[in-house]
Amino acid sequence: MKRIFLAFLVLVAAAVVIIVVANRRPANEAQQTASSENNAAFAKLEQIRQALADTENLEVVAADRDWTSLYRDHPDDRSITLNRALSRVLHVDALTSQATNSLLTPAEKQAARKQLPEAIDAARQGVDDYSKTDGETVVALWLRCRVDLHEASLLPPTLTRSMRKEIFDRLVAAIEGDLGKRPGSIMLGGPLTQVLDEMEDPIDGLPKEIEPVAAKALVTLSDTNPENLYIALRAARSNLSIQSPSATAAVRRTGELARSIEPSLRRQTEPIGLTPDELVQKILDGIDSEDWSVAENQMLLWFNVLNSTELVKLDRRRSAPHPLDRLSFDAMRRASAAVAEAQPAPLDLAPITFDAKSVSEAHDVAVAIPIDFDLDLAPDVLTATTDGKLTLLRNRMGSSATWESAGSLDLKMPIKGLLAADLFMVDSSDPKRIQASGQSATASGDGGSSAAVADSSSRHNTFLTVIAYGDQGVRLVTVDGRGETGEDQRMSLAEPSAGLDDVTGVTAATVGDLEGDGDLDLVLATTDLGIRTFVNRGNRTFFETATAGNSSSLASQNSIQQLAIVDLDRDLDLDIVTLDQSGQVGLVENLLHLQFRFRNLDEVPAVDEPAGIAIGDLDGNISWDLVVAGKGTSVIAYSQTADAGAWTVDRAETVKQTGNGLALADFNNDIWPDVLRSSESAADVLRMGSKEGDTVQTIDTALGNQSLAVADFNLDGLLDTLAVRQGQPTVALNTTESTNHFLQVRFRGIDDNNANSGRVNHYAVGSVVEVRFGPYYRAEVITTPMTHFGLGQFDAAATLRVIFPNGLSQTILQPTVDTLVEEEQTLKGSCPYLYAWDGEKFAFVTDCLWAAPLGLQVAEGVVAKDRPWEYLKVDGDFVVEREGHYEMRITEELWEVGYFDHVALVAVDHPEEVDIWTNEKVGPAAIAKPTIFAFDEPSRRNVTRAFDTADRDVTEKLTSIDQDYVQGFDRRLRQGLCPPHWIDVGFAKAGLPQEPSGESVYLVLTGWILPTDTSLNIQIDQNPELQPIEFPSLWVPDTEAEGGWRKAIPYVGFPGGKTKTIVVDVTDAINRDDLRMRVRTSAQIYWDSAELVIQQKPVETRTHPLTLRDAELVYRGFSRRWKESPLAPETYDYTHVTETPKWPPLRGKFTNYGDCQSLVEAWDDSMVVMGAGDELRLRFPVPEASPPEGWKRDFVLHCVGWDKDADLNTLTGQSADPLPFKSMETYPPTRRQWAESEKTDAINAAHRQRTQSFQAFWQ
Repeated sequence: MKRIFLAFLVLVAAAVVIIVVANRRPANEAQQTASSENNAAFAKLEQIRQALADTENLEVVAADRDWTSLYRDHPDDRSITLNRALSRVLHVDALTSQATNSLLTPAEKQAARKQLPEAIDAARQGVDDYSKTDGETVVALWLRCRVDLHEASLLPPTLTRSMRKEIFDRLVAAIEGDLGKRPGSIMLGGPLTQVLDEMEDPIDGLPKEIEPVAAKALVTLSDTNPENLYIALRAARSNLSIQSPSATAAVRRTGELARSIEPSLRRQTEPIGLTPDELVQKILDGIDSEDWSVAENQMLLWFNVLNSTELVKLDRRRSAPHPLDRLSFDAMRRASAAVAEAQPAPLDLAPITFDAKSVSEAHDVAVAIPIDFDLDLAPDVLTATTDGKLTLLRNRMGSSATWESAGSLDLKMPIKGLLAADLFMVDSSDPKRIQASGQSATASGDGGSSAAVADSSSRHNTFLTVIAYGDQGVRLVTVDGRGETGEDQRMSLAEPSAGLDDVTGVTAATVGDLEGDGDLDLVLATTDLGIRTFVNRGNRTFFETATAGNSSSLASQNSIQQLAIVDLDRDLDLDIVTLDQSGQVGLVENLLHLQFRFRNLDEVPAVDEPAGIAIGDLDGNISWDLVVAGKGTSVIAYSQTADAGAWTVDRAETVKQTGNGLALADFNNDIWPDVLRSSESAADVLRMGSKEGDTVQTIDTALGNQSLAVADFNLDGLLDTLAVRQGQPTVALNTTESTNHFLQVRFRGIDDNNANSGRVNHYAVGSVVEVRFGPYYRAEVITTPMTHFGLGQFDAAATLRVIFPNGLSQTILQPTVDTLVEEEQTLKGSCPYLYAWDGEKFAFVTDCLWAAPLGLQVAEGVVAKDRPWEYLKVDGDFVVEREGHYEMRITEELWEVGYFDHVALVAVDHPEEVDIWTNEKVGPAAIAKPTIFAFDEPSRRNVTRAFDTADRDVTEKLTSIDQDYVQGFDRRLRQGLCPPHWIDVGFAKAGLPQEPSGESVYLVLTGWILPTDTSLNIQIDQNPELQPIEFPSLWVPDTEAEGGWRKAIPYVGFPGGKTKTIVVDVTDAINRDDLRMRVRTSAQIYWDSAELVIQQKPVETRTHPLTLRDAELVYRGFSRRWKESPLAPETYDYTHVTETPKWPPLRGKFTNYGDCQSLVEAWDDSMVVMGAGDELRLRFPVPEASPPEGWKRDFVLHCVGWDKDADLNTLTGQSADPLPFKSMETYPPTRRQWAESEKTDAINAAHRQRTQSFQAFWQ
């Protein structure tokens, strides 16, 4: 699939989206046939695009043809020569892998070997040609060593040792020399550690003469790159092995770097009775006492604890990048600009102009921000004076009084900055959360876009909270924008107990959903305690994470002046880019589970007297670029992201530009972003997209030099600015003469408390919006209520996609004016789905593995138990013979990983009037003992009277299984959590002896559950106002009990997922004088039927175990969702499928496609590992004997396996690793079971070679 060049469609929905598209005039001759000059420019651009796409898809032979053709025409182009070298090195990678692949035939391996000499020579020539354009760089050495290591692995042993020694010497000389001090030197750690591993003898270790040199080089590399935990670990182990005093500093560094993930590490070290810090101290104590044996043993433990963590994997990737991480997009940027300028209607070079006017008579304003406080779509202005007085200014564009005061509040503290955000859960019913009772009058005036007259259904409806901060701390201000509210009540201080009381010295702030639970958390930069992260409980109160304290890498960052939220490396969690007073750019890297670490982005040049930082995908290569403003210059760091977690700087440019303020936006809607710098007297705007290079235009208008922000104040489709100029808030209306079109998008998280919400914060802050039109791709991070895109001369966008902070995505095709797109109510994770051939089609049956969740936290640090086996009834109506077999399909439709170790099918024949059920229910093995129940008509009792929580008669609804469900609750607290609710069911006593006489009594319940997930469980746990879920219990009448009911069975289990029937043995629980029972829960369960069975003896059945005939794993795609009725569960239509990737890729390896019968024939830790879009196809033989006359056949599917939701709060949820296994005590496995875990990995290694594609989803 081509990167950035081909739009693809993903039909997933997870929020409300409000879109405004406007055309400043009809499309014109700009879209007519291009000139010959344009044809040549476009041909070059297409060739570069194709070469990049082929390289990324590892079609390296085809890629090399294009790169070589481009090289002939441009031999001095650094970008082209680098990409040509990378493509050739990738060819060597591929051939070496084939030549050494034990799964290939000797002939296939020999064919690869024959091609290698020529490929190696070509790769070396490619690196030499690249060096001529860029000098002897770290990248050139890294590429040469990569090729040489491949060649060495194919030589006779003596030559192999000699060549590896030469590579080692070359790397050491570079690390200890000038190259080792250059930015990017960390990538030399990859070939260095690789060659050391390959030189090491399994028994004798490294050659003695190598050990001290290697240990010193690793220390040097670690000192140069002190934030890399992987290299620090290698340095520590290497120096310990030679008993070097340098080991102390290296070990101590590993401890300091690992503190960012201390909560996760603690779970691993607790089984050995130590905290991570105590384990590190034991190593240091051993070094101090020169007890090297103890030190090395403890170091081995520490290494094993750390080595499997995502933090070490990330740092290993940075030290050993993939060649695709270094692809250069500079040539494509220049070619794109050339195409734009060669168009008949070229890049719009009309000057950008503004008309600036003060919006207040105040002269002591320190800060101003745009805020639509009354939700009328027209941005208003909030100001703060130097002494802390807040004033709201209402936007009355088109009236005689353009701006008028709408309210004020004196905070009595100096204000350094202001933010506006919705700090409640999206579906919160908290009384402190003010929502619009009706919409305010819309803005009026000439030239207003369609947004100005949009109806109330296409607007946000919750008022924002203002976050004011400064030296004296943080104040939260409630804004009431309702029309009936008086000015004196417009703003008020929020509750004082928000959890921010001890905060002082705040220099910067931002908000974002740091843990993906649906509310906005708060990040503060302070002068005393560095960067502090506060978690929102969903009700505008906060608690601080473990980043607090001097041991944190965040705590030492006490000179930060700006924070910007973005998923920089596209690994689905929100990171924070920082700018400090020295002009250095840094990154607060989100490591999931509220764990963070700080590292400097040394690849981005520091600036003098920093003025600001902005984030955008400036060149449309699906990677976030950075713009840093400094004294007299703007630094633009172009990046590329080849894989999740692999963000790298491609090239940094410095442009002369002046001004204190910084804003990044498309001010003339010409598709290209503009970099605006403003001062008190004038402004500069960097116009991107010219083939001659980016140009700087001077703007004579004084926009202001403080609090520069962007908004469309007059709703005309051109972005305006707000700033403070000489103490006055100033709005500069954009008066640029432009005929270009634009797209404005508003996202609204569903706030319907009863809907299956995607749990996206109401304004979708932190989400990524992507727009594709023609050959262009543009993306923005949502930080304000409206997100704007310039479309140039294109009439409309082809597709718009948003990726939300919790991983859900939504695509809209050809967005139209004022379109309101409702959230499609769906889960992002649940369980695999089962389909069976019913004689006409594969029909949806049910879901699997509900009792075996992996890494599911029910509260912070508390992991749900898993039971990997299940016995599911499959109704015979779903299963019809097809060519002598029964066929079933198990699919992964959601964002999760399925692990199937064993699958078996049993045919169960029984009389037609008999119903059979299994004992399957979600719960421990004790209540789900494998049993086939068979109930005949005389033993079954329909419910005689039934009532719900509100005492409504629901008898008819519970009489039969007919999808007429009872909803016992009237509202939800969160998805999956409701106030306690129940059904009371009563039965006739006929046939029930007064005293037990050997009969069995069963309550048979049919229903389904809409679950929480890990993120919701964490959010519920964080909120003291919410109680944990109360799962179903059975109560019986008791006149002596409070309320007349006594809990008889504390936990009866519940139907897992889609509609299922559970059988509860109530023989010893019932009140024989009063055959009523109450099933009480606070889970979101919908009941379909209830019946009582009184059975004297079991009914005869005949079982036929069916031997699995064959099993195959394939990629299928995603079935269309279907919902029978509002209260019915979501099911799937197998006949309608889309193959386009629907979910972000997960790390780790999955089972190869093809035959997999041997993996699921027995419970033996050899398993199928399947991900989103995969399908397991199963065929079973038909028994020779048909059911007797008057009998029918049902089935029981026996599955052994697990399912892991990719929710960001699921432990290891973003990876297929580690694998579960039969003897597993907890997940993820702790140190006590590392041996079993490694054995399971080894058993499955041969068939797990497939990975999910980063490019397929993102590009």
